[in-house]
Amino acid sequence: MKRIIYIFFIFLLGTTGYAETIQERLMNLGVALPQKKVEAIDFELEDLNGETRSLSSYRGKVVFLNFWATWCGPCRIEMPSMQRIYNELKDEGFEIVAVDLREDKKVVKKFVKEFELTFPVLLDKTGKVGGIYGARSIPTTYIIDRDGFIVGRTIGAREWDTEEFETVFREILENGVEYELASMATKAVADTTGEVKEIMIETFTWGFDISPPNTTIRKGDKVRLTVRGKDGTHGFTIPEYNIRARPLKKGDEEVFEFVVASSGKIKFKCNVFCGRGHKGMKDFLKVTD
Repeated sequence: MKRIIYIFFIFLLGTTGYAETIQERLMNLGVALPQKKVEAIDFELEDLNGETRSLSSYRGKVVFLNFWATWCGPCRIEMPSMQRIYNELKDEGFEIVAVDLREDKKVVKKFVKEFELTFPVLLDKTGKVGGIYGARSIPTTYIIDRDGFIVGRTIGAREWDTEEFETVFREILENGVEYELASMATKAVADTTGEVKEIMIETFTWGFDISPPNTTIRKGDKVRLTVRGKDGTHGFTIPEYNIRARPLKKGDEEVFEFVVASSGKIKFKCNVFCGRGHKGMKDFLKVTD
């Protein structure tokens, strides 16, 4: 049951010959796409007021379904941008449904108050719903259209109120999704799907360690990037794929997935969490055609 959602996801690669679709723009923002038209699995969970809510009760809206927890650093990082995009689009039929995994209601209420969150928060006390949706790493987010079909999924924190994301969300709200065209585009690239590359980046006081070293990455490869804290703490960003890795304590990890959209370099650099003197640190992964 846990795989029902997860196994349908691929990443759309390269140029398809079709006009750029909503899915292709989401792909360029690091969002994974369903291989075919998939209806989101319905569920019922209790909200912070003790009322039972179902996913299907939001039918008719574009739903931003987010799995998270208060202890999750990346979740804390992206929550403010979620609130901002919610404020911007809530009156147009955009709904955020944030599903907390396996935490006490009092803990979650305190967090919601601290961050001044106004979108619905549901409690997955057993983790069953998170399991169905493959939320093994959090935050995990699904975008669901007005008819209840999954548009895309992403793992890891994002800045959700960027102009690029807002534009895509508005188009889904206004025009919906052409799944037939998206399916044709997906089929056109199915035979050229690249390899899955497992890459580890360890962050330490003076820089980054990348393993395996000298990894060959090609345009179209899917990258599963694991970030691990080593003997120091700082974060980094990969602006091209809208990835923001938080500072990590020794041994802590977070995972991001994206597809390499172009050749050249995947640049990453120390972000604002770096210690004094570290802001200029940069590194990259080299991409071949």
